[in-house]
Amino acid sequence: MGVFLYILSCVYNLITIIRNKLFDLQLIKTKSYDVPIICIGNLSVGGTGKTPHVDYLCTLLSKNFKIAILSRGYK
Repeated sequence: MGVFLYILSCVYNLITIIRNKLFDLQLIKTKSYDVPIICIGNLSVGGTGKTPHVDYLCTLLSKNFKIAILSRGYK
């Protein structure tokens, strides 16, 4: 199982390197917005502390900024 996961991680790493290089070469375009955006998320689902982190950032930033939270939710 460990060898399979290692090979899978190498493939994922290669895909990420290629994707980043395509952005560097501007073959894939980035999007820009007029407002600051903070995106919180990762490949993990549940139990990684994203919700408390969002709550902390909202509390911290709401004194100086208008805050909006967009969530895809579950399923």
